[in-house]
Amino acid sequence: MLAIEWTGPRQMRPTERPKPEPKAHEALLRIESVGVCGSDIHYYEEGRIGDQVVSPPLILGHEYAGIVEAVGAAADASLVGKRVAVEPGIPCMGCEWCRTGHYNVCRDMFFPGGPGSDGALSEYYTVHAGFCHPVAEDVGADVAAMVEPLAVAVHSVELAGLKPGDTAAVVGLGPIGLLVAEVLRVCGADVIYGSDLLSYRVAVAAEYGVTGANDATQRDFVDAIEDWTDGRGVDVSFDCTNRSEGLGIATRIARPAGQVVLTGISGADSDPLPVSTARRRELTLRWCRRFKNNYPAALRLIESGRIDVRKLITHSFPLRRTGEAFALVAGYQDGVLKASIDF
Repeated sequence: MLAIEWTGPRQMRPTERPKPEPKAHEALLRIESVGVCGSDIHYYEEGRIGDQVVSPPLILGHEYAGIVEAVGAAADASLVGKRVAVEPGIPCMGCEWCRTGHYNVCRDMFFPGGPGSDGALSEYYTVHAGFCHPVAEDVGADVAAMVEPLAVAVHSVELAGLKPGDTAAVVGLGPIGLLVAEVLRVCGADVIYGSDLLSYRVAVAAEYGVTGANDATQRDFVDAIEDWTDGRGVDVSFDCTNRSEGLGIATRIARPAGQVVLTGISGADSDPLPVSTARRRELTLRWCRRFKNNYPAALRLIESGRIDVRKLITHSFPLRRTGEAFALVAGYQDGVLKASIDF
């Protein structure tokens, strides 16, 4: 089968790999679509996310969907022939964290496209069948692959404990930030502020539920929130950036006794946190680790039409041009929001 290997910083090459066979609990997928994620870009450019270091050759890709072609002897045979969105992280299901409902922080989790774990940028892939979620017949493969980032957004808003009528702010209007804004809108946020360093993202933010968008190259977001809220701050704030300073901004714009959710990944080993601000305001800070039982809700939001994830996909590439897709996303070229590899 054809696969795309990462061979070093900004280097991707097509290669041939053996077509895999499903083990007892696995499904064999003919991959149809893979989304390019911000964490993929960290590995693509730097070969690491903090202390998570990858070694070449490695197949990247964890936002994926495809058709189940076969299953192992212990897997659900009814999956065969169905298009599925795949929850990529496979936990051990036996440790303390898995047993107590926190499987997303399992220390023995298999996560595709990370250290020692090939991902889905290949024509075929095998995965534990229990993490395959069938989608409605009218849901295309590119949309099914987007369930993964939407699930991150759903979990982020879940962690914030948002109440209808709350005010919210999103720092960073990339794909995750825009999806967080969409989920906030669906969940009843009264006002949603957003900010980004890229003017083209700011320009489209209103399409994703952002009622007050800020160009951070023109105005500091902390100052903007001070003005817009008469110094109060927002009830819930989210860091959805890939920069170290995002955490501090999200902390400074939250009201006293507010909620701050840290979803973005800077790629650094440590990021500065304005501890005095967080302490004086008695803020609740929550870090988001991907998602936790959020795939069903994300699918319902898509299948009901309440959230349109397809409009976020601005670029599509065939598998052999994966390197072009990664370079486009890494360079913020051509107004890219989300790039999809479609087979």
